[in-house]
Amino acid sequence: MSISSSSQSGLEQFSSKASENSVLNPTDTQVKSKRPYAPRRRFDAAYKQRILAAYNACQCAAERGALLRREGLYHARIAAWRNELAKGKLNTGKQKSAKVRTDHLIRQNERLKKQLAQARVIIEFQKKVADMLGVIIPQHESIDLD
Repeated sequence: MSISSSSQSGLEQFSSKASENSVLNPTDTQVKSKRPYAPRRRFDAAYKQRILAAYNACQCAAERGALLRREGLYHARIAAWRNELAKGKLNTGKQKSAKVRTDHLIRQNERLKKQLAQARVIIEFQKKVADMLGVIIPQHESIDLD
């Protein structure tokens, strides 16, 4: 029984020290905040083609290694760019974003056409109500949007 009583007193001492630390330093938590990472690098097609041309122009492995170190690249990225070039997908990044932008504009144009049609219906209704009540509405130059 002396073993359990001594371990219990040690446990009590540990818990009392832990509670003192939490009172003294309330911002200290077990979960650490994430380190901020640098954003992912993006390479345009001209840069990729320029690096591939310089890499292919190197005569020996030491020159290729020096090029990769200078540019901060790995050989795997060069291999991936070669595959993209062989498949003809090296320039597709800009085309995809341009398509998204035009799709957005097409949707916006359709929405505005619906709003214009609703506004025309409301104006025609207001004209009919004004005629029934005998109110004269001054005429303005109409702009034909069709």
